[in-house]
Amino acid sequence: MPPPPPRGKPPKAKRARKRGQRLPGEAAIPSYTPSIEARSIDGHLLRTGAEVYAWYRLAPQRWSFRSDSQRQDLIAAIAGQYAELHGRWLHLRVTTRPYPIRMWAEAHVHNAVNRLPDSQGALSFDDYLIGEQQQLMGRSMAEKEVYLGVQVQVRNVMDRAVERVAPVLRRVFPDAVDAELVALESEVEHLDQVIGSAGLDGRPVTAEEMSWLMHRSCSLGLPAPRNLPAVPGAAWEPEDLASFTDAADFHSEPYSPTVTVRGRTGSNAGVSRHVAVLTVGQMHGLQIPEIDDPWVQRADRLPAAVEWSARIYVRRPEEVQGELQRQMNKVRSQVRHYTDEHELEPPQSLARQASRVLEIDDEMTSGFTALATRVRSWWRLAVSGPTEKDALRLAQQLLDLYKPKIAIEHPEAQYSLAREFIPGEPLSNGAYLRRGSVVWAAASVPTATAEVGDRRGILLGETVTATRRPVAWDPWMAQEIRDSSGLTAMVAGLGGGKSFLGGGIVYKTLRAGAHWTVLDPSGPLSRLCDLPELRPYARPINLLNAQPGILNPYRVVAEPLLEHFLDEDDPERAWRREKAMAAATRRRLVLDVLSGLLPYEVARLPQTRIVLLRAVRTVGGRVDANPGMVFEALRRDASEHHEHATIVADFLDEMRERMSLLIPEHDADPYDEARDDRLTVLTMAGLTLPKDAGREHWTDAEALGVEMLNLAAWLTQRSIYERPKDVRKGVWIDEAFFLSEVPTGRVLMNRFARDSRKWNVRVLLSSQIPADFLRIQGFVSLLDSVFVGRLDDEPAQADALRLLKVPVGVGYEQVVASLGRRPGVQRGGVERDLAPRQFVFGDGAGGVERIRVDFSGPHLDHLRTVMDTTPDAMRDSGGDTERATAGGTEQTAPVVPEPPDDPEAEADFELAADMELGLTEEQIAEQPPAERTGGDSDGKDKRGRGREDAA
Repeated sequence: MPPPPPRGKPPKAKRARKRGQRLPGEAAIPSYTPSIEARSIDGHLLRTGAEVYAWYRLAPQRWSFRSDSQRQDLIAAIAGQYAELHGRWLHLRVTTRPYPIRMWAEAHVHNAVNRLPDSQGALSFDDYLIGEQQQLMGRSMAEKEVYLGVQVQVRNVMDRAVERVAPVLRRVFPDAVDAELVALESEVEHLDQVIGSAGLDGRPVTAEEMSWLMHRSCSLGLPAPRNLPAVPGAAWEPEDLASFTDAADFHSEPYSPTVTVRGRTGSNAGVSRHVAVLTVGQMHGLQIPEIDDPWVQRADRLPAAVEWSARIYVRRPEEVQGELQRQMNKVRSQVRHYTDEHELEPPQSLARQASRVLEIDDEMTSGFTALATRVRSWWRLAVSGPTEKDALRLAQQLLDLYKPKIAIEHPEAQYSLAREFIPGEPLSNGAYLRRGSVVWAAASVPTATAEVGDRRGILLGETVTATRRPVAWDPWMAQEIRDSSGLTAMVAGLGGGKSFLGGGIVYKTLRAGAHWTVLDPSGPLSRLCDLPELRPYARPINLLNAQPGILNPYRVVAEPLLEHFLDEDDPERAWRREKAMAAATRRRLVLDVLSGLLPYEVARLPQTRIVLLRAVRTVGGRVDANPGMVFEALRRDASEHHEHATIVADFLDEMRERMSLLIPEHDADPYDEARDDRLTVLTMAGLTLPKDAGREHWTDAEALGVEMLNLAAWLTQRSIYERPKDVRKGVWIDEAFFLSEVPTGRVLMNRFARDSRKWNVRVLLSSQIPADFLRIQGFVSLLDSVFVGRLDDEPAQADALRLLKVPVGVGYEQVVASLGRRPGVQRGGVERDLAPRQFVFGDGAGGVERIRVDFSGPHLDHLRTVMDTTPDAMRDSGGDTERATAGGTEQTAPVVPEPPDDPEAEADFELAADMELGLTEEQIAEQPPAERTGGDSDGKDKRGRGREDAA
C-alpha cells in the first residue's frame, strides 16, 4: 500500500484537475460540430445555434368535388392561422413517403380471409397477385407528407453558452441545461393550439417522422432508404445528428445546373442523383378556387416526386403600414411628375400600381382583419434524376406545367439552394422574393391531395385528377372497421361501364375469399361462372326456367336461426323479435306482389287492399305457405266484401299458370337442395320490364316482370342469412330501378342497410337513372359508397351528385358528363372505344375522386373477354355451359335448438312487426293509391325518361 499523502496537501488527482490536466488513462475526446445548423432535436423542437423551431405534420385536405365556398373557407382558415403567427418565420416542407408495392401485396394477402382454393390448370392466387403487382410497377403509391416548422424564439447569448457547456453542466446542475425548453413550454403549447385548429390540422411530429424528414432533406433526391436507423427514445444531441449528415454528401461543380447528391451509407451507398433546384418566380392571373387549383398541388401531376421548401416570414401590421406609406408616396410623386410637371396622362401600369397600393392600404386600415396580414416568402422546388439530363428534363416539364401564369426559374448557386431544404438551415439568398397576403400564401394549399380508397383492398385503377395514385378498395372495411353500412350505388348510362366495374369487383373479391350472389336480369354476368378458376365454385340459375316455387314469397325471406343471435344480450328475445319481423315481411311481400299483379283499376281500390290483407293474415307468415293458399282464403272471405274478394281471386287464378315460379308443386320444395357455392348468378333473360309508360299502362307481362324481379332481389337477400355472420358476403342487384317501383323496395333497402353491417355484407345496386334511388326515402343517408359513370342527361347528373353528397349547381355536372369518351363520338367512326371507363368514386370515408377503372394486365385477359358485353364479342367468344358442381369448403355455425313457443311474447312481436311494415287495416286504408300500386297517385310516371328492357 502506498503511503498516504502528507497532511495539509490535497491529493495529486485534485491538484491535476485544478491545473486543467486529465488523469492518466483519460484519452482526449475531440469535439464534434454538426455540418448543418441544427444542434439538437428534443421531441418536435429543433434547436439551431440561433433559433428554436417547432415542427408539425399537417393533415391532408380533400380538394376535389368541394364547392367554391367550402374551398374558400379552407383557404380562409389556413390564412387565419398564418396571421396568428405574425413576426415569426415558417419553414414549409413537402416530401413523399414511398408505399412499396410489396406492402400492399402483404396487406392484401393478410386481408384475403378464407380465399378461394386454386383450380388445376387455372390462374392460381399467387399468379394473380403477381400480375396485380406487375400492373402496379409503373405507378407510384407514394404518400405526400407536409411538414411545417414554426419559429418559437431566437436564442439569446445565455442559451448558447449553456449549450456549449452542457456536457459539464449536466453533471453538476442538470436543471440549468433544460431551463430553455422549460421556459418555452407555454409558447409551444400556444403554437400547438394554433397549428392544430381547423385548416392546417397540424399535430406535433413524432420522433419517427422527424427522423424521416431529416433523412429526406439531408439525402435530397436519393431513393428512400429501405431501413431507417432506430429512432432514439431520448433527444438527439449534436453527436447524434451525424446519422443524418453522414448518409449523403452534396457536391456541385462550378456553374453546374444541378447539384450531385451521393449516398454513403445504408441502401443508398454508392447511389448518386442529380438534383435540380428551381424557384417560383412571378405569377399573375391566378383565381383560386374559382378557376385554378392550388398551385403547389399542380406539381403532383409530374410523373416523379417533387420536393418543396418554402420560407415564409409573416410580417407584423406595423411593418407593413410603414412600407405601404412609403410606396404610396413614391407612386403619388410619379403621378404628379406626369400630371403637374408635364401635363401628361400617367402610364396605365403606374395607375394599376397606385390602385393596388390603395386597395392594400384600405385592407390594412379600414376594418382591419387578420386576413390582410402580409408575408414575404421564397418557394423552392427540387426534382432529381440518375443523370443530369434526366434532372433537367424533369425541370423543363415543371416549367411547362406551370406556364403561362406562374414562372418557374432555374437559378444559380444550386448547392446553397439545396441546403435550404434541411430543417434549421438559413435562407441562402433573398432572390426571387414573393410578396403577398396570407390568403395568397394559404391558397397554395400544399396539403391538397387525392385520397380515395384504402391500402389493402382490390385494385380498381387510378385517380385522374391532379394527383395520380392507384386506387384500392376493400368493400368490407366499412363494416369491419368503420361500423358503417355496406350499401353501394353504381349509376351510369348505357356503355358507361357498370357491368365491367361490377364484374371486376366480384371477380377480385371472390379470389380474396368473399361469397357473392348476383342478380342480373339480362344474363351476361353469368359468363363469370365460365372462368376456369371460378367454375367449380359457381352456379348460374335462370330463374325463368327454374323449379316451380323458387320465387315463392314465403320462401325468399329467410327464417331466422337462434344461433345467429347468441351475441345479443338476450338471444331468445332478439330471435323471437326477428322471427316475428320475418313473418310480417312475408305477409307484406305477398300483399304487395299480388296487388302488383292485379289490373291497375282493381288494385287501386281500397277494398282490394283490405280483402287481400285479410286473406294474407288468415294464411299467416309461416315459411311453408304459398300464394295459392291466399287464393283459397279470398274465396272463403265471409265479410261484407265477399263478392269483391271473389273477383280478386278470379283475377289471380287467371294468372296462376304464369305464376308457376311463385307457387311450388305439391310436396316439392326447391329449397330442399342445400348447396354451398361461392358465386351464384341469378338471371332472368327474356323477362319483360316496363319502359317509359306509367303504372296504369303496364301490361300483365310487365307487371309480372317487375314483381318477379322484386322477388328475385329478396332471394338474393336470403343468401345473407345462410352463412355465418363473420363471413364476407356480397350481393349485386343489376337494374335495381324496381326498388322504387314497389312498396317493399324500401323494406328491402332497410333490411340491407340494417343487416349489411351486422352480417358483413357488401350490397351493390346498379341502375341507369340516379333518381331511382333518390325516390326511396332516406336512401342517401343509408349509402356508404357510390360509383357514378358518364350521364348525358342534366337532371340525372344533378341526381348523381346528390348521391355523392357533393354540391349541386357549381359546375360538377360537366365533370359527370365528361367521364371518359363517349362511344362513337366521331361521325362515321367504325372503331370501338376500348379506353378504360371513368367514374367518380365516393369511398364512404370522405374521399371523392375521379378514377379510371383499369383491369388491364395479361393475367386478366380472360376476365376482360367474358365481361365484354358488346354483341360482337358475345358471338365470337361463345361460352362453355358445362360446369362442375363441387362446392368449396365453408365454415358452418353451430345449430342451436329452438326454445318452446311463447304465444304471449310472439303476439306482441307480431303486432309490433305489423305496425312497422304497415300491415294493419287502418294503415292500409290510409295509404294513397301510389303506395298501394307502386306508381304515382295519378297513375303517371313522372320520370319522363326511358329505360332499356332487360331482355
